[in-house]
Amino acid sequence: MLLIPFVNIVIAIWMINLLSKRFGKSEGFTIGLILLPFIYYPLLGLSKTEYVE
Repeated sequence: MLLIPFVNIVIAIWMINLLSKRFGKSEGFTIGLILLPFIYYPLLGLSKTEYVE
């Protein structure tokens, strides 16, 4: 799905939202991951939150 033009944008945002939900974060954090990824991805990776399956 990521190879289809314009659909890839929606799927990528959906995948980022699922990632933030797995770490117990809200939709606001998802927006941060989209708009300021150089700040929020290290914040997500270096925090003490754990990946929940």
